[in-house]
Amino acid sequence: MDVAIFGAAGFVGRNLVDELTETEHTVYACDIEPMEYDASNVEFVEVDITDEAAVDSVVSKVDTIAHLAAHPLPASTENPKLNAEINVVGTLNILDAAREHDVDKVFFSSASSLVGEVEEVPVPESHPASPQSPYGVAKHAIEEYLEVYNQLYDLDYLVFRFFNVYGPYQPPESGALVPVVLSRIAQDKGVFVTGDGSQTRDFIYVRDITEFIVEGLEGDVKNEVVNMGRGVETSILDAINLMADVVDVDPEIDRKPERPDEIDNFYADTSKCEQLFGRVPDTDFETGLEKTYNWLEATLED
Repeated sequence: MDVAIFGAAGFVGRNLVDELTETEHTVYACDIEPMEYDASNVEFVEVDITDEAAVDSVVSKVDTIAHLAAHPLPASTENPKLNAEINVVGTLNILDAAREHDVDKVFFSSASSLVGEVEEVPVPESHPASPQSPYGVAKHAIEEYLEVYNQLYDLDYLVFRFFNVYGPYQPPESGALVPVVLSRIAQDKGVFVTGDGSQTRDFIYVRDITEFIVEGLEGDVKNEVVNMGRGVETSILDAINLMADVVDVDPEIDRKPERPDEIDNFYADTSKCEQLFGRVPDTDFETGLEKTYNWLEATLED
């Protein structure tokens, strides 16, 4: 299998490339950020997904596509137009090239944030979507485009809606809870929680996701939207305490008022994942945190 990974220099992208170096597949790792790999089956290609010709050139060489490239959620509220140009128009460049070159399947990384206000937990794939950010709007639109491209052009796809992904290559600068808290605890800095910290989230280790992506690209599951979480609730306060245990530090925890838009409980219904793949992501939170901290500790030393 020849596969193009768009967004290969990103958090999940780097883990996916690592996953695929252990296979015999040929990998074209595509991003605007240069990266180097020693693996003989990986070739880096500098590609901006808004460059239609560059996208087409790569897609013409492959059987499958893993589309992970995205303009991030925080930046989307500052520049919605740029977000749409990258996330929507850039994706359409990929889809048009895929149908032009008869690509077997396009994998797309969607986000659970497109759900918006939660009406039902655990959250099923059928939950109404009411995105509350330009980023969420774009993710929702792309899911719709994929379904239309399948109907019109017979282009097969697979969508995973990521819940709270964490793991190696996710920097504290991302603003995500796990790397921010782990790095602050490791540097003996205080952390804070909003409200009483009882809000729950569904934390999923990144290499669980990349295993499922590879299985999805190789296998017969297609034209489905699948939640990619563990289906396990963990409160924010419990998550912080568990990270403190992993680092073996007793941090100072500052409590701040609860945000008015804070979602109380949010975790995945994983029954569809189990039905389609015969299993669900199974790395427990403590084990995943230990692996993540080992990576983070090395970066802090550098």
